[in-house]
Amino acid sequence: MPDLRKAFFDYMSEIAKNDKSVILLVGDLGFSFVEEYAEKYPKQFINTGCIEQSLIGIAAGLARGGKKPYVYSGSIFLIARAYEQIRDDIAFNNTNVKLCGTGASQFLGFSHNWIGNENEEDLLKNLPNIKRFYPQSEIELKQALMSEGCAYVRL
Repeated sequence: MPDLRKAFFDYMSEIAKNDKSVILLVGDLGFSFVEEYAEKYPKQFINTGCIEQSLIGIAAGLARGGKKPYVYSGSIFLIARAYEQIRDDIAFNNTNVKLCGTGASQFLGFSHNWIGNENEEDLLKNLPNIKRFYPQSEIELKQALMSEGCAYVRL
């Protein structure tokens, strides 16, 4: 599978330039990719730190207020740590939030541990309304990010 993280940030910059309602929220990661976006669009960027449950609540609130939030975080943290908030604040209401998970099934050498979410599909398929995308190209990535309603996009 190609690494679509750079394409994600390039596309986010492209849409943020033309749409001031686009907000990118990150959970304290994405460095080496996120800096350029954050510098270009500081009013359209929020780094919440490692508070995934609150990250989802903030994104849902922004969406209900007319913004278009895109949440970028590690998939295991994004899905497992904030599952209740995703279910209640996003999926049940079909809130227009795009959840973009990265790092699924990656080995972190420094911790000698797998940080994977091989069961993300098992968790997400039980939620109403949420579309799930596993793009294999930049074209598929853009289509996923342009979808209406709530969606999960694995990068």
